[in-house]
Amino acid sequence: MRVCTFSERSWLRSVVMLLGAVLTAHAAVGAEVGMFRLSGTPEQIGTVWGEMNRENIIRDMEVTYLKRAADEGISRETLIERSEAYVRIAEEIAPHWLEEARAIARAAGVDEDLYIAFIDGQARNRFLHECTSYAVSRDYTRDGVILFHKTRDNVDRPQVVPIVESSLEGVNKFITVTDVSRIRCSMMVNEKGLAGAGDYPAEKKKDSSTLHLEPAEPQYRGLMAGSILRHIAERASTCAEALAIIEDFVERGYYAGGDVNASHWLFVDREGTILEVSNNARHVVHKFHTQKVYFSRLNNSAAARRLRDAEAPISFDLFRSVSRDPSICFRSSISGMTVEIHPDHPEMLTCAWIALPVPSVAFPLFMGQRRAPTPLIDGTAYELGKAAPRQDARWEALEHEMHTEKEQLKDEVAASIAAGNPEQIHVELLEDWSQAQAAMLLDALEEPEEQP
Repeated sequence: MRVCTFSERSWLRSVVMLLGAVLTAHAAVGAEVGMFRLSGTPEQIGTVWGEMNRENIIRDMEVTYLKRAADEGISRETLIERSEAYVRIAEEIAPHWLEEARAIARAAGVDEDLYIAFIDGQARNRFLHECTSYAVSRDYTRDGVILFHKTRDNVDRPQVVPIVESSLEGVNKFITVTDVSRIRCSMMVNEKGLAGAGDYPAEKKKDSSTLHLEPAEPQYRGLMAGSILRHIAERASTCAEALAIIEDFVERGYYAGGDVNASHWLFVDREGTILEVSNNARHVVHKFHTQKVYFSRLNNSAAARRLRDAEAPISFDLFRSVSRDPSICFRSSISGMTVEIHPDHPEMLTCAWIALPVPSVAFPLFMGQRRAPTPLIDGTAYELGKAAPRQDARWEALEHEMHTEKEQLKDEVAASIAAGNPEQIHVELLEDWSQAQAAMLLDALEEPEEQP
């Protein structure tokens, strides 16, 4: 095995000492942020998730699912019966979802069968909001970086950001933004360098898409988009593989869009490929995009024009700041994720920047981390971000400073990877940096902006 040279060991010690000093400085301002690991067997993942988010799971099930069912006169038995198609499909393609869900239910103290019915069934009522995703061809970005963004517009409920690392063979590690009551994917990026998001309804994309989707009768039993996106996160490596999964699921009759009856997708991979997909219960159409800017909707918005009209190569700062533009950022914009996909080391150096909600400041997470700051997992970051006043200039300045530091750390870790140094060193460096940023950002969210 190759070992570190003296100069490499000295460099690594310097980085560790620097990060330690940063953490110490933040600890002097506020309590150090805890770190949370979501990894292991499906039962282990489900148990720790259910224990941490017990109160939110109980509340979300009651308010958004069971109460609405009771108001409509729908019994427990009927709810479970309506989930049979989901269970049958999950048993075939991802039985670990069911094992994980039962462990969550046991840890949270809720009915196991009802919780499984809740996972996908509750989503069929989400038809009042539409999300926005966008990407820029790497031919037009600074240094050819690969960028992806999604803003989720939906009803107000706590948003969380787990790094999910299964011990099962063939299941990709991924970062996802989801509701606190379950592990699904509203948007995601995985260790293979594939980022993706689903939104809807597809027939309202005519300001952004030329895809023509033939009509089909709605289907109410099967997999909703959030579960399909999780399967893509776990199994796909490229845009082409994501498309193949969607086509296969539609052909097998797995897709259930309910009254919305269609989904619209954006994927970007480590090659810089940009793929748009639209489907319903019978048909799938797609298009690969090579133009400067692609928006899933609101293509004529001020936000889209800011990117299209940019003369210089598009920087990370500009790409992120567009997400806060009032033309695409609304009161319903409850979460957003901007991703920088690393083409050479996606499993370690891809970085996701998550804002909870979208106008708030973004927390950075590296794919190489095994632990994430606990406030991103238990809903604390979302509640603080929602309560904080809107401070776009302040948050963008902080993100610029963090991004400058992140680029330096990325280059140093890439050099260390090339030198053959142990992976655990890199994991600890990335986690320490992310933890320090979270401590600083939580302090900032709790403190008003200083007046000049």
